[in-house]
Amino acid sequence: MRTYFFGVETVPVAMAKDLVVGSVHDGRNYRIMLARINGEEIIETRFLAGENDWEGHSALNLNDGYLIGGAVEGVATPDGGEGWKAYVARLDERLNVLWERKLNVRNNGAVYSILPAGDGFFIAGETGRPGDKGFFLGKVAPEGELLWLKDFGSWNDAVFTALLPEGNGLRLIGSVKDGRWEVKSFEFSRDGEPSREEVLAEGIALTACRWNGKLVLAGYRGGNFWVRVGNADTTLGEGSATSLLPIGDKLLVGGELEGKAFLVEISGEESRIRELWENGWIEVLGEGVALGVKGKEMVACLLRRGNDPALPDVVPLDVDNL
Repeated sequence: MRTYFFGVETVPVAMAKDLVVGSVHDGRNYRIMLARINGEEIIETRFLAGENDWEGHSALNLNDGYLIGGAVEGVATPDGGEGWKAYVARLDERLNVLWERKLNVRNNGAVYSILPAGDGFFIAGETGRPGDKGFFLGKVAPEGELLWLKDFGSWNDAVFTALLPEGNGLRLIGSVKDGRWEVKSFEFSRDGEPSREEVLAEGIALTACRWNGKLVLAGYRGGNFWVRVGNADTTLGEGSATSLLPIGDKLLVGGELEGKAFLVEISGEESRIRELWENGWIEVLGEGVALGVKGKEMVACLLRRGNDPALPDVVPLDVDNL
């Protein structure tokens, strides 16, 4: 396990192939962190910054580089900040910025998800301020031109979860609060036309994916670590599930329990839980590696099997109906 510290605070948020995207606080402002990683080793870093705060939130691997998303030129505050412009940029293989777009969506927006669209890229995220929070879905051309953008919803609070392909269209999942927290699904055509909306569950989902033909939601419910696979719910105690990685017949769930970084392995035959480090949480799961935070440092931990001392002993986990 390796720890990294590039300022007052270092937080990884997303990963695409070998590129880790996140945020670093340099003592005055936040900057977007770009870190190329090989196993636990960071082999190259670059930082993007400008007026006020800049944060990285999403990434997509391309054949000749990367696409990253985030929020820029805002002011970070405990309730999410204000004045953010939703940000998307295309990078070459050496992490040079080829083009960038700053989008003013309801005067406060952030790009949390990017999907390939064949003739461009779909982007999605949060917008607005507490009392008038919503989501947006858009499409940009390969050269960065904004082709269309849909801004929708007005809730007391909202948390973006994920953007997933859905048949011939798209499904945006988010958690919204008007009285109580609910996870909702919004379906769109590939042209951005809304087609269906439904409530999926109570609680707050921080991430989602598909695994073995089922929709997986992960986050917290009533302050407890919560995972839903299809219609089966599992809660594990005080904490939250923050990351998902389906690998064949296994599903890895990373997060935090009782102030410690935990990894849950769910499979059809046996499910297990591993404590990886204290005073932190897992934020990102990649192939063979878990990335997260310990105190205010970034952690990179290899996920190995057998008797490798890189991971502590495994404890069986009782998970019904998964």
